[in-house]
This record gives sequence, structure tokens and C-alpha cells, in this order.
Amino acid sequence: MKIESLDLHGLCVEEALNKTQQSLKWCLQHGVDILDINHGKGYHSSRNFSVVKQEIRKMLNNETSIKSFGYRIIPGESNYPIALTYDEGHTLIVARGNEQEYVGGKKQQEKNKAVFSSEGRKKRKNEKRKYRR
Repeated sequence: MKIESLDLHGLCVEEALNKTQQSLKWCLQHGVDILDINHGKGYHSSRNFSVVKQEIRKMLNNETSIKSFGYRIIPGESNYPIALTYDEGHTLIVARGNEQEYVGGKKQQEKNKAVFSSEGRKKRKNEKRKYRR
């Protein structure tokens, strides 16, 4: 799985939008499976929320080439398996069909499947019940 990362920390909104559009164009043309846009959570913003995150997501939702190339926009805080290792400081552009995949090497993917699958959740619940008694 080809993954590209884009870090927008320290950029103003205009710079972040331009850099995102350039990276997005390159990734779509080169068949990258996942573009991880790290825009931050906004903790260091003077407005106490991520202006860059808001503007990036707005721009991505209006970008028609994402859907026409067969990609989806997935917020880092979503419950898709592909986003489990990310948080609200990230937005992912994911090739359709990879939403249910786990990020990482083979061992990490197997570990994530074991932990986050429905069977894994049941197992963790049962383990917690043992210790409560």
C-alpha cells in the first residue's frame, strides 16, 4: 500500500491549501493509496480551533477530482479501520476499497485486526469482566 504524508503544521491557510492541492494532484496521478494530510488539531491556534483543518476539509469536499479518480475523504477521527491509528488532526484521502484495511506492515495489520475486530472487542470486554469480579 502506497502512503504519502503531508504535514501542514506552521503554514498559513493559503499556503496549506496550495500545498494540499499540489500533493493531492500528484498523489491522484501516481496512484497513491492513501494521502495522510496532517493539519493538526488547532491546539496552537490563537482561535483555539484548527482553521487550517476546517479550510482543508472544505476544499477537499469541493474537489471533484477526488471522486472521479475513485478516492474517498476520511476524517482521522472516523471509525473506519484505515483511520484507527489517526486522530482528528488528520484527514485521509483513501483509494476506494481500502477503507476497511489497516495501516502498517503485515504484523501491525494483524495486530490491529485482532484488537479492533468484533471478536477482539468481545475478547477485551470479557477480560475486563474477569478483573471486575
